[in-house]
Amino acid sequence: MAKTRLGRVLSRVVDLKPGEEVTAVLFFLYFFLVTAPYYIIKSLRNANYLEHQGVNFLPLAYFLTAVLMGFIVNFHSRLQAKIPRRTLFLSSLVFFLLTIFLFWWLFLHNWKWVPLVFWVWANIFAIVLVTQFWILVSDVFNPREAKRLIGFIGSGAQLGAILGGLMAGSLGKTKASDFLLLIAAGLLSIGIFIVLFIFSKRKKDETEREVEKRVRDSEKQARSGFRDAWETVKQSRYLKLLAGIMMITIVVSTLIDFQFNKIVDFRVKGGANLTSFFGYFNAGTMAVAFLLQLLLTSNIIKRFGISLTLLFYPLVLLFGSAGIGIWVFASLIPPVLIKASDKSLAYSLNQSVRELLYIPISVAQKYKSKIFIDMFVNRFAKGVGAVIIVIVLLIFKGAVVRALSVAVVLIILGWLYLNLKVGREYTNTVKDKIKPKWERGDWLVSQKLDVDYTKQVFDALETKDRSSVLYAMHVYDLIKQDKLTPEIKKLISYKQDEMRAASLGSLMEQSETGLGPQTDDQLGDEALKKEVEEIISLDSYQEVMKTYIDKTIAEGGEAGKIARMEAAKAIGLMAPDAPVVERLEDLLTDESPEVSHYAVASAAALKRRESVPTLVQKLSQPILREDARDALVKYGPKIVGTLADYLEDSAEDPEIRKAVSSVLASIGNQDAADFLGWQMAEAEGGLAADIIDGLDRIRSVNNQVHFPEEVIKSKISQEIVTYCRSLVTSSQELGEGERSEISGGRGAEQANTLENIFKLLGLIYPRPDISKAYQNLKTGTKDAVAYAIELLDNILDREMRESLFPLIEDLSVEDRMSKCQGLLASLAERKKPE
Repeated sequence: MAKTRLGRVLSRVVDLKPGEEVTAVLFFLYFFLVTAPYYIIKSLRNANYLEHQGVNFLPLAYFLTAVLMGFIVNFHSRLQAKIPRRTLFLSSLVFFLLTIFLFWWLFLHNWKWVPLVFWVWANIFAIVLVTQFWILVSDVFNPREAKRLIGFIGSGAQLGAILGGLMAGSLGKTKASDFLLLIAAGLLSIGIFIVLFIFSKRKKDETEREVEKRVRDSEKQARSGFRDAWETVKQSRYLKLLAGIMMITIVVSTLIDFQFNKIVDFRVKGGANLTSFFGYFNAGTMAVAFLLQLLLTSNIIKRFGISLTLLFYPLVLLFGSAGIGIWVFASLIPPVLIKASDKSLAYSLNQSVRELLYIPISVAQKYKSKIFIDMFVNRFAKGVGAVIIVIVLLIFKGAVVRALSVAVVLIILGWLYLNLKVGREYTNTVKDKIKPKWERGDWLVSQKLDVDYTKQVFDALETKDRSSVLYAMHVYDLIKQDKLTPEIKKLISYKQDEMRAASLGSLMEQSETGLGPQTDDQLGDEALKKEVEEIISLDSYQEVMKTYIDKTIAEGGEAGKIARMEAAKAIGLMAPDAPVVERLEDLLTDESPEVSHYAVASAAALKRRESVPTLVQKLSQPILREDARDALVKYGPKIVGTLADYLEDSAEDPEIRKAVSSVLASIGNQDAADFLGWQMAEAEGGLAADIIDGLDRIRSVNNQVHFPEEVIKSKISQEIVTYCRSLVTSSQELGEGERSEISGGRGAEQANTLENIFKLLGLIYPRPDISKAYQNLKTGTKDAVAYAIELLDNILDREMRESLFPLIEDLSVEDRMSKCQGLLASLAERKKPE
């Protein structure tokens, strides 16, 4: 989708995707038309209260707001349970519009109680409407969209605050000040129409995306009362941290606000002067916040991540509070600076990053928790701040401002601690938001199915009608491994009147012993196993067996194939140092694949090093490759070095080298991983892909194996270069106007390269997280991709993010190609010698 003219204009200041421009502008205007009237109201609120009540009665206003907010939250929760959100949001706007007119009439009568009620009402106005705005933001946008757009959307608040502050500042000393509330009402009334448009467009868009049902279900889940909201927060570690941070943030802000108002009341006299001062101060503060929000917020969050960005606001207040404590009443400059820092950061960077923390949680949790935290905890914290101020006023009296500075510094230390913890919990919450779509097929098979056991059962069934001797030896294998269950006996057994299986004695043309599953009337399994072991250990048996096998091998041809199969199977039952075992090499190289199949199985049982070269060569034969591979795996770590020699030999058969890499991966110890890692650095093409897959297989079953980070990162860079070159080449081949999407062979090549990149990432980052991210990227839905990238944004280091994200972000082919060209240039620059 191409960008509209509006989109092209906005793209100069915000990272906007095609189709997002109208929604972004509507939210910008919504926030603008909520905050502009509020900052008119806020300036009037502060001036009237300080003039009529006095600064020392500010704790009363804080405390009353906190008490009333509990009732407001409960009432709001009940409304939410009964009416749709669209109706609730619009009803709230209409209610506050009507009450603005009511307060305009009340102020005409100059009743003394009005400023106190107006203060409380103004706080409720801000909390309810701003909370509802951010609820709608978190409902409409996913984390990646929110990170990109939150700077622009949030800047609407700062621009509205600037307008409201300038109006209050310029009109506050004139007769027109009586009409400030009416101006605020006019702005808010326009906001009602904007919200109507947002809900109308949202309904249309959601129908097109076929998610209307999901939203309706989410709304039903989210409807709750105050108690349910409290229980939701209490049961979640993450939400409790968010509540704790909100508590500390508002307590600190309340203490700073009191310090500021105390000093302003001391140095600025007169109601009109106070209205003008607060108006201009709010406008100036929000001008700084506007620039921060529009130009820096999204970039700071993108560059430093949520965890580090969370620390910025409290650190600024920490140093500012220390400054107020030092200078106190000497000048307006320190309190103005700290209050300006508080408000400009609170309404830009801090508010944006705090709202992002809500994005990953479920819709039901989001609505319950935001109502409780942003409304109740916010105002309850004001009450806590009021109690602290009262205590300080009673104890310190003349040194109130300085004592509050000390309290602020101590509280901020706890704030920093909680911010560090919530940053880690945010990453965990994003992880929980996305689920794995599948597991490695070979891992699932190994977990759900005993492959060797299955092969033994099938071999027994296959030989039942071909050779009673082979059949007997298969049954003996099952007995020896304690795997001859009643169910398997029933599956593989003959009818008793049809067959009496021969013992190994028949192989030497001696006596017969009942050796089959029908042992109930003959010998028990344990007795049978003991008898066979005793026979095999006899020297006379070994001599006769050697003679028999020599004769069988000498016969050759199709006629003696069954006998050679029996001989190959029998050798596997012997001790590794038995004389007859020497003839295994002849059977391994037998022209019959069926004979070789049994010989390979015996080699696996005996684990003689002399058989390893022959088994390795069998890896080049498709019909025996899997048997040879399984046999070599059973040798285990002792042949890792030998296998590594084959892997490193560039003159060796490519099929053997690829199969050897698979064997090493299945052995999976640290030495195997090291050899594969070293060889991967030089390997190319199919061999490189097989080695990468082998390393991924090792990591999927063994978290204790370590991989050299620098080697892995270097290979990731190589794969990124391969991807980008393929993309650029494809685009050049297609030419202008044909690049809508790369497909066919090139597209498959890029998909395979991207899969290799993620397998490599899983070697040096938590594999479950990398795997979930990749699988959700492959799913391709908007939210799945967004959450996958958000997860990667929080676990990859910055350099890796910058290299990988151009390959996976939602970009047009042209934009992706442009970024790939930049990446190629950047990677080439890094490789230049210093």
